[in-house]
Amino acid sequence: MVKQKGNLKKSKILILMAGILLILMAILHGSGFFYVSNAIEESNSKEFLKEVVPVLFAHPAIHLVCLAFFGFLALFLQQAAKKILFLLSFFVTIDALLAFYLGGIIPAILLLVAATCFLIAGLKINQNQINLDPQSNL
Repeated sequence: MVKQKGNLKKSKILILMAGILLILMAILHGSGFFYVSNAIEESNSKEFLKEVVPVLFAHPAIHLVCLAFFGFLALFLQQAAKKILFLLSFFVTIDALLAFYLGGIIPAILLLVAATCFLIAGLKINQNQINLDPQSNL
């Protein structure tokens, strides 16, 4: 019983770490939105690119915030927490592969760290172990 509570606490800490890491990455990526918008607006690019590039630049930040939200949501789910954590791990790993492909080695490594945290948290918890009991929360 003590080992199960220890695993649950470790899982929650890993989920929080991964979610906070994704939020920080979203903030860093989103902070460049105005710079990219101004740079593309001042360039001699076609009007289509001037409209599309800022939206495409904002998308990853929104995407990372949504992934972090689902990670935080998994803290409060009982039955589907394990499935959500494995899916999050998969999606964040896909994002990391895309970052590697685009040449962003440091963001890709940070995404892999978050994916690993979600994966380990999902492996450590049992389906019936997560509950909303205030004594088991952090």
